[in-house]
Amino acid sequence: MSNSVLRSAATMVGFVLVAALLPAFLSGFQLQQVSVAISYAIAILGLNLLMGFAGQICLAQGTLFGIGAYVTAILNATYGVHPLATLPAAAAVAALAGLVVGLPALRLQGLQLAIITFGVAAAFPQLLLKLGSWTGGVSGLPIDSLEPPAFLADNSELWLYLVSLGCACVAAMIVRLVLAGDVGRALHAQRDSSQIAEALGVNLTKTKLWAFAISSALAGLGGGVFAILNGFISPQSFLAPLSITIVIGSIVGGSTSTIGAFLGGLFITFVPTWTSNINLALGNVIYALALIGIMLLARGGVAGLLERFAAALTRRSKPNGKATSIS
Repeated sequence: MSNSVLRSAATMVGFVLVAALLPAFLSGFQLQQVSVAISYAIAILGLNLLMGFAGQICLAQGTLFGIGAYVTAILNATYGVHPLATLPAAAAVAALAGLVVGLPALRLQGLQLAIITFGVAAAFPQLLLKLGSWTGGVSGLPIDSLEPPAFLADNSELWLYLVSLGCACVAAMIVRLVLAGDVGRALHAQRDSSQIAEALGVNLTKTKLWAFAISSALAGLGGGVFAILNGFISPQSFLAPLSITIVIGSIVGGSTSTIGAFLGGLFITFVPTWTSNINLALGNVIYALALIGIMLLARGGVAGLLERFAAALTRRSKPNGKATSIS
């Protein structure tokens, strides 16, 4: 068994253990915050698929996240659909919106595509206000609280945590399946060289649209989970800087890592609060310095840094630097 497979397996086991043990060490409020971080992580996971594996730039992930949240809120508040039953619709509507957002990617790349997608993010809050009869305008929309099962009747925060974690596991499995199949190989090929990929028979149009659709569906799923966790949404929750924040989470965690998406979600949820607690007036400065420090130390994101650290430990544990066989 190769060392890379062993490290991946060990990382996954460690992640599962941490996820299982967190509720025992966190207060209800802290567990609620972790659940919010997981909802962001689902959107970051979608962006990782698009940016890290497909090589496409999108600064509208916060908008797609918001579309998913509003689909959940509208279906629940207006039509009485159970919050959990709205999540597939949130993912589907966001996927359709992502196809529209991805159309410019068929002709544009780089900064031009980034500017267009960020324009979508900037226009989204105003669109929500214009569609006030559906979205509630400035007043927003409430979402019914998610009633826990009988065995968790006194611990609603743990129930919400389990729901968000379950949705994140589904999102991670979707990404794994996509990357392991023909679509994943096509994504890698067009990221590395679109000319060579096209010469090998890869349909670039289909591949790019698939990437945007799947990425957007995950953003919509994350947005639906976010709406359920908060119990209320308004346009203020989905301003243009949210898309930048999600990009930061992707880069900090590691844009080619599944675990990195969760690390990025935790970063964008907790670090801004911690830096403000250190010094309210200099919170943004400290946050910026933290970002700079991470980028200097971990150019492949925190997940990449942890992987290199694990690889170094593995090499040191081998006598004379020779690989040991594993039966």
